[in-house]
Amino acid sequence: MRSALFTFFLLSLSVSSFAWQREHIHVDTIPSKKDLVPFNIKIPQLPHRDTTTPAPEAKNLLAFPFAVRSLETDWGFGGIAARFFKAEKHDTTIRTSDVNLLGLYTLRSQLILVLSSTVFFPKEDNIARFQASYSYYPDDFWGLGNHTSFTAKEGFSQKQFFINPVFLKRIHGHVYFGLSYEFQHTGPVTYPAGGIFDKENIIGRHGGNTSGFGPILSWDTRNNAYSPDAGGFAEIQFEYFDKYLGSDFNFRLLSIDLRKFFRLSAKDVLAFQGLGGFTFGNTPFRKLEELGGADMMRGYYGGRFTDKCLMAYQAEYRRFLFWRVGMVAFASTGEVAPTLGRFELNGFHSAYGGGLRFALSKEEKLNLRVDYGVAKHSNAFTVQLREAF
Repeated sequence: MRSALFTFFLLSLSVSSFAWQREHIHVDTIPSKKDLVPFNIKIPQLPHRDTTTPAPEAKNLLAFPFAVRSLETDWGFGGIAARFFKAEKHDTTIRTSDVNLLGLYTLRSQLILVLSSTVFFPKEDNIARFQASYSYYPDDFWGLGNHTSFTAKEGFSQKQFFINPVFLKRIHGHVYFGLSYEFQHTGPVTYPAGGIFDKENIIGRHGGNTSGFGPILSWDTRNNAYSPDAGGFAEIQFEYFDKYLGSDFNFRLLSIDLRKFFRLSAKDVLAFQGLGGFTFGNTPFRKLEELGGADMMRGYYGGRFTDKCLMAYQAEYRRFLFWRVGMVAFASTGEVAPTLGRFELNGFHSAYGGGLRFALSKEEKLNLRVDYGVAKHSNAFTVQLREAF
């Protein structure tokens, strides 16, 4: 309880002190163990906003500590520093660009360092994003497939370096098209000899490089970057990894993210999300699709079910209660499969739960999220900054 109060105090102090910011820093804590970076720092994709009112003048530098908790990390403590600027100083219609540096250390001896930036060019006709990270990440693995045994858990650890520049160009209204390049170096996986990694001959367990690029198509009409109550979001990305690009593994990756938000009343919101991830070819371990985590299938450990393809869906009911306090109820379902044709109607896993929200910034609807998810053989108490989606 003291740890939870300490987390609440740190986040409340740091974020509420900077409530004057509008669309300056967007911290997204979606676990992304495929890149071994469970705390992605990025501007949410192209959020819609009213440009008829000039944006307030941004201060140049922000730094604050934070604490998080999840099944994958236990408690984690770190800090973030961000530098803000305008690509065109006198253009008040564009969002503020930023450069962020984050460090995190967890009670599981996990270390994550992330450098990221988003630059909005004049009129926001062009947007550039960049992320680089280093991590040492002790983790757990149950083997490949949708029906792995809960008792088959095997611990492992791995180091990685990741870099990902992205360039997007407006093609019409809220629609952007762009290209992404990705490079990842992973060290050998440290795991028990003769264990799951050896028995299942897991590709990529000896480490190596992945290098690839591909197109992104993005559409976003959400009315808020942190906690939207209206609008929608859709993004589809294809990545091509090949030895001619410097990759040790030849494979393809297609990812789809769809979201829709409905305002039922001034206090009630209904939100939906659907995710699809499909890999084809000689896919290495750390680029496989993973079910579970602090955002989708809450209650399951991130990576509890792992394979080449994934489908997952979730719904969330959000209600404002009083002052800065709100509550949510959520449910999700999903499964993984080795190929597109191997999904099973009776193979879906499910999870459900509820939680409380505390608005750290009422203006930005930036919430401290405390969730409790229930799944088969596991449950999870999670403390995170911002909504799950």
